[in-house]
Amino acid sequence: MTLRPLPIRFLCIGLALSGGLLFAAEPETPQAAVIEEKLGDGNDGNRSSPVHLIELFDEKGEQIKVDETRMNPVSLKQTCGKCHTYETIAAGWHFHAGTGEIPSGRVGEPWILADSETRTQIPISDRGWAGTFVPKNLGITSWQFVQLFGSHFPGGGHGEAEAVEDDPVGTLRSEVSGKFEVNCLACHSRDSLQNQSEAALQAARQNYRWIATVASGLGIVKGTASGLDDLYDPWTEDKIKCIYDKTRFNAEDKVAFDIVRQPPADRCYFCHSTQQMDQSGDKEWTRDQDVHLAAGLTCTDCHRNGANHMIVRGIEGNSNGGTGFVSTLSCRGCHLGDSTADPLASQKGGRLGAPYPKHAGIPTIHFQELACTACHSGPMPSNETTLVRTARIHKLGLHGKHAVNMKLPHIQWPVFVRGNDNKIAPHKMMWPSFWGTLQDKHLIPMTPKVVIEAIGDIIKSDQPRINDWIPLSEETIVAALKTLSEQIEEPKEGSKPTAVYVAGGILYQLSGEQLTKSEGSAVGPFAWPIAHDVRPASQSLGRDGLCGDCHSTKAPFFFGTVAVDSPVKPEAIQLRKQVSFQKVSPVFAKAFAWSFMFRPWMKMTVLACCAVIGAVVLVFVLKALGWFSHVAAEED
Repeated sequence: MTLRPLPIRFLCIGLALSGGLLFAAEPETPQAAVIEEKLGDGNDGNRSSPVHLIELFDEKGEQIKVDETRMNPVSLKQTCGKCHTYETIAAGWHFHAGTGEIPSGRVGEPWILADSETRTQIPISDRGWAGTFVPKNLGITSWQFVQLFGSHFPGGGHGEAEAVEDDPVGTLRSEVSGKFEVNCLACHSRDSLQNQSEAALQAARQNYRWIATVASGLGIVKGTASGLDDLYDPWTEDKIKCIYDKTRFNAEDKVAFDIVRQPPADRCYFCHSTQQMDQSGDKEWTRDQDVHLAAGLTCTDCHRNGANHMIVRGIEGNSNGGTGFVSTLSCRGCHLGDSTADPLASQKGGRLGAPYPKHAGIPTIHFQELACTACHSGPMPSNETTLVRTARIHKLGLHGKHAVNMKLPHIQWPVFVRGNDNKIAPHKMMWPSFWGTLQDKHLIPMTPKVVIEAIGDIIKSDQPRINDWIPLSEETIVAALKTLSEQIEEPKEGSKPTAVYVAGGILYQLSGEQLTKSEGSAVGPFAWPIAHDVRPASQSLGRDGLCGDCHSTKAPFFFGTVAVDSPVKPEAIQLRKQVSFQKVSPVFAKAFAWSFMFRPWMKMTVLACCAVIGAVVLVFVLKALGWFSHVAAEED
């Protein structure tokens, strides 16, 4: 039988079907996965910054186009996620708080829940640092956390957390306001229009899904999510309108962003600024910047990160994933080198032109007892600590009608504290104060809202403020604790919690009708290390052998005073010596300092003794030479 050729149309159909089967056998690979497979973190080794002329996408993944009658706000999760792995970035150090098990790392600046009416200032953190409290343990939901701290919040974590079952408010309101996604542009945009003060304003209005659009200057938003009812549908109703600057779009509906891999220092400063109150206002211009910035470095030269955005914090011994290179991104590693570092050059020290300090004449015990920052960072110690305000805690950097001028909480610096690494370093310090309960040595603060509902009428006062505090008398504390005790229910297990108040390092509680006071580390001050601003070597402590910078009887390093901050009798400020935070005996510190007064005499005595001994030795040497000469003469 002769085979006849198939008609061409059947051949085409067959090829199409077979091709379809071939393609069906291997599903289409997402664009982001392809790019990650090729480039890893998006960097192919070329050091220039890629041009970001890109399409915009909303949170549903739909492209935003100029000719559409309704233009939704941009979603950076969807837009940046086309090329970068958003989930990996969102697990980074700045964004993962509130996402479950997260690394604690060295103690850092906490969030502080402050309210002057209830005399409350509570350091809180998801990292479990000693002295801080986890938000969920205080009854603070992720929704409430973002409301409290959204002004200087980078997005992700709490901003994208799913509302828990017992948080119906957060469940409903998050549908109206949208998720607070990681705001990539807050760090990586070099555009002068990037406005984090505007981002803070939108956060205050609960306009979370609109933050990136407005803060980047892409458009404006009209409407306030916080004023809308719980059933508002942002996708079908127009009570909140997003109006783009359409000149930002080209003919292909793409927008150009000025993106840099290394965020400029100015971007870091929005959340990481410190205002020194004795140099604020008209005197701010007299303050020197960090010596590294003055030399031309920027924050990310030391605080680097890979695709996972786990920022290197400059801590000795921090491997940050095991790479030996990270060990050189600390003070000691950069200047002195690290023999275990991967790059051979980094083993030698002096990276990026860093001077190699010899510390001539300084006993080695100093490097065992002191961190590098003890001599080189922060302001020079003085007889009294000074007050500072920080961007995150006091909401600095907000402009216009939503600017604030918070006085509390009082943050003092420099306080020389012995840290968890057993080294003394300069710290910022605040004294917690709050109402709460104590059960089986477990202390749980109450949020200001709970306090106002329970004892608001009792602690309300019209007295003028003293030292920025509304004064709180012991009689008022007694009355408030009695009321709180009556409201505490008997637990199913364990002993009944005791109502307490904490302030100025003292735990107040009732014993019968009497107010008792006790101290302990659990109610003491909370401190976190100072790394900047770094002073040049010529302005360090102990420079040129000046031991008296620390070892005199009046040296502020040991004997300067730290104020105990409290709303209880705020007019009678108590003072503590710096040495009390250093695990050093005050008697020993004072005696050791006294010894330095006599050291010049001791040196002179030692030199005189050496001279006498030298003279005696010389006499006997001369006598010995004479004897040898005499013996030699007789033999001749």
